[in-house]
Amino acid sequence: MRLSTNFSRLLRLAAFGLLLLPEIAGAQFFQYSGFGDLLVGFRKTGAHQGNNELVVNAGNVTNLVGLAPGAQVNIAHFSSAQLTDAFADGNGDLQWSVFSTFQLSSPWVTPVGTYAKTTLWLTVPSPATNAQSTPFARTAFSLQGNTRQKILGAGSGASTYSTGLGTTNADNNSFLVREPLTNNVNSGTYNLTVWIGESSDSTIGDFNNATIPVENTTPHTFTSPQRSDFYQSVPTTFADPNNGQTSGNAYFVGYFLFYPNGTLTFTRAQTVQPPPPPPPVLAVTRSGNTSTISFGTTNGATYNLIYTNTAGLSAARSNWPSLGSPITGNGSTMNFTDTTAASNRFYSVTAH
Repeated sequence: MRLSTNFSRLLRLAAFGLLLLPEIAGAQFFQYSGFGDLLVGFRKTGAHQGNNELVVNAGNVTNLVGLAPGAQVNIAHFSSAQLTDAFADGNGDLQWSVFSTFQLSSPWVTPVGTYAKTTLWLTVPSPATNAQSTPFARTAFSLQGNTRQKILGAGSGASTYSTGLGTTNADNNSFLVREPLTNNVNSGTYNLTVWIGESSDSTIGDFNNATIPVENTTPHTFTSPQRSDFYQSVPTTFADPNNGQTSGNAYFVGYFLFYPNGTLTFTRAQTVQPPPPPPPVLAVTRSGNTSTISFGTTNGATYNLIYTNTAGLSAARSNWPSLGSPITGNGSTMNFTDTTAASNRFYSVTAH
């Protein structure tokens, strides 16, 4: 009961904070609960390395998942002035990302669904403001667990940094911490780069090789909005509460737009339909007159077997005849069979 009460309180605080700037008066040090806190990270690396990094707690991730399709909100737990305090040379060459997870050793029960342990929420840079990026594939429980630990480290590290600074102000409070890189606060052990950077090249933000790169980098001359897509990755074999699938691609929640003036918005995806399943890979065996066509499936996807002969290969696949009844995927390997004396037959399986 205590956990449920605290969780409810966190959601109420997060829902309020998502839309309003925090009051600095009486502020506490950076707060991180580990229960779906939505972290926004800003840093500059390489030739543009500055003296600071910035971590923002933007409320609870369930606030974004629970939005109506197409709804847009401002992520207002930071201001352009705070970005300027951290990055005096402006918002160009700025690496930014948004990510979340939770620390429970059991499924997380929320108002928008129950999530398996090691569920991740991550941004992926988009090719354009009007185009979605390619969804990444969900991975196993243990592999996603590596990323989870890095995300939890970024949140708890920010809290440690905040306390180590000793005083709260506009750049160090319950919602935001400017992490200095050039002084002796915690000897640089807990800053954002330690957690998000790749082991062989810390300028690449992929949580130490555990995921695809999650950071977008603004151009040197930053004059138009930049988009990053936001995905929810439930570990494989566990059902995603938004679409019921146990495998396949990460679920597209929506997208962030980061503007040259330092503002950040989130737009919920227009539809909650799952992304198309990946094309199945076929294996065909023949015993007597029976061909068995085997393929891996995505939970909830519909598969159809179509076929042709050599003469029909020049025709569009949409004109190939279908064979048998559709199969609904369950995440395992499934089969179509075709009993025929024909010695010249080609098969294809469609998925939707």
